[in-house]
Amino acid sequence: MNLYKSKYTKEVENTLTQQSINIDKQKTEKLKKYIGTQYHVHGLTSAIQLDVYKSGFSFTKNSIEEDFELFNMIYHQSPSFEGKNLAFIFLDKHHKQIPVTTQLQILPLWVEKVDNWAHSDSLSKYLTRLLEHKTSHKELLIILKIWSSSSNLWERRQSLISLYYYARTKKEFIKYEISEKLISNLLLDKEYYVQKAVGWALRESFNAYPKQTFAFIEDNIKSISAIAFTTCIEKMNDVQKLTLKTKRKK
Repeated sequence: MNLYKSKYTKEVENTLTQQSINIDKQKTEKLKKYIGTQYHVHGLTSAIQLDVYKSGFSFTKNSIEEDFELFNMIYHQSPSFEGKNLAFIFLDKHHKQIPVTTQLQILPLWVEKVDNWAHSDSLSKYLTRLLEHKTSHKELLIILKIWSSSSNLWERRQSLISLYYYARTKKEFIKYEISEKLISNLLLDKEYYVQKAVGWALRESFNAYPKQTFAFIEDNIKSISAIAFTTCIEKMNDVQKLTLKTKRKK
């Protein structure tokens, strides 16, 4: 099956195209710009994408693992933002039934097709679960450390967002010392979306380890970019925010 021209990916794209016939093209272009992707954007809302998934396809009648293989192929082959989103919708419905070992083999490779913050965030939702799981923790941590020094900005971003995703969704947290080292490695990164990830990681680290993270932010108050700083203090109380803002101004 070459590129995205397999019959399965074609079926997905034809279905999405049919759904987008009456979509306002100007709004679609604005959405494409907002997402910041080079992929084709059909302009379909999340609700419509979910309806497309629920309606099913001719090939989604196998076991969950077999269907996962097909959606993995579609994720890699689809030329559209929404086509790849369908793979994430499948994961959202069935990730608990897919062996951790299988996910570990497949999901880290999805970063190769990430070119926007939305897919990056969606992927982090599942990578952080692999980081949390005892059987996949060590291997995924090795991958995150490699990504942290990658020339690919989306891999660098992924190395941070995947640490906690949203801390409230986790039962156990990565050790603070590990996350601090990975965050420190990208503290001065020049890319906007990596700096957004620095802020995200610090914000969620604060939720998990408030004292250590607050102290880290204090110690690095002049090195943290304005982009990251705005995000990292979001969940702090007014006194904490004022303390850091005051020190930042001095």
